[in-house]
Amino acid sequence: MKKALKTGLAAIVAASAMVSLAACGGSSSGSDSSSDGQKTVGFVAVGPEGGFRTANENDIKKAFKDAGFNLVYSPTQNNDQQKQIQAFNKFVNDEVDAIILSSTEDKGWDDSLKKAAEAEIPVFTVDRNVEVKDATAKKAIVSHIGPSNEWAGEQAAERIAKDFPNGANGFILEGPAGLSVVKDRGTGWSNKVASNIKVLESQSANWSTDEAKTVTAGLLDKYKSQNPQFIFAQNDEMGIGAAQAVDAAGLKGKVKIVTIDGTKAALQKVVDGDLDFVIEYNPIFGKETAQAVKDKLDGKTPKADIQIDSKTFDKAAAKEALDSGERAY
Repeated sequence: MKKALKTGLAAIVAASAMVSLAACGGSSSGSDSSSDGQKTVGFVAVGPEGGFRTANENDIKKAFKDAGFNLVYSPTQNNDQQKQIQAFNKFVNDEVDAIILSSTEDKGWDDSLKKAAEAEIPVFTVDRNVEVKDATAKKAIVSHIGPSNEWAGEQAAERIAKDFPNGANGFILEGPAGLSVVKDRGTGWSNKVASNIKVLESQSANWSTDEAKTVTAGLLDKYKSQNPQFIFAQNDEMGIGAAQAVDAAGLKGKVKIVTIDGTKAALQKVVDGDLDFVIEYNPIFGKETAQAVKDKLDGKTPKADIQIDSKTFDKAAAKEALDSGERAY
């Protein structure tokens, strides 16, 4: 039983003051679970961010509804971690049965996770990992569910090496600083990048198409004497913005752009020749997440790391995927 329910004094006061409520069927469990046994799960979400995020969060919401859970969705805005922390702590105070966490930042979660551990509320991180130092806080996290960001970064490095066996200069467009996804995609790139591939500069474009267009235009001008030939954009939206800048500079086909996510818009850009290669970061893992939560609440032990398979798309594969209608986002 959750430790938060063992305090006793508050329960005695509430029982003596509100007998009529209990008699009318008010829950005495202290949990948000409904009287018919439905479990309540809090979802600390990122919210609007792009095609991947929309597909991912919609899939999670559908999967938990289909599995019979009461999922309480709490998105933030503009990557506001403080609002995420407030939502997380409220879920702990509300004594939900489990919490799903898709964090805007990988640090700063120790205190909240410690509260969850002390309340015996299991936490499942999705998409993005968190860095935790406190031993008690670490106990709260049961599983991480999502694709491998390092794998995605490795695929980008290998594609650029294949495109330019004799070497090339280029840029990396990164997501917001402080995210595990940004670090992991960068680590994957570093793991596999060929020695003759030179990154002239890395800049954040904050997952934004418009910002990536502006940043790329500046980089192309700054380094035009060094003949940049590739751009690795850490998400599709930035890659599409980069493609707009490349086209405006008259360099379409001369600067190859590799992106991560696998949205329909990006696959179409591959078919059209604006992007060279897209690495899927599969957002469809709601069922796996719901199953992990169910297993834990049923007394089973889910795997600590549930990795979701993803694909890669060159022009032929992108056309096939679009023609088949299989893309969910």
